[in-house]
Amino acid sequence: MHPVTRRSFLATGSAGALAVAGAATIGGPLASVAAADTADELSPAEAAALSGPTMLQVLDPTKGEVEILVDERSIVFTDKTLVARVLRATR
Repeated sequence: MHPVTRRSFLATGSAGALAVAGAATIGGPLASVAAADTADELSPAEAAALSGPTMLQVLDPTKGEVEILVDERSIVFTDKTLVARVLRATR
């Protein structure tokens, strides 16, 4: 049996929760957010550079504080617009 790390636990649990939430809300709100964001799409080279799973967590919605877990790194930054778009996509 493999040991459970914080990252593997979060990634596995989040993937399941996102799959359920995504299946329930895949309609209008998510499609409109995706359609509105065509200018900021990744180039094929940028997409190819992302080799592993990436997880985004909203730490404080009022401040726009976001944490991204990439490989073994944690990156915390502030982006109120991103937080608003992510939260609106969940409705």
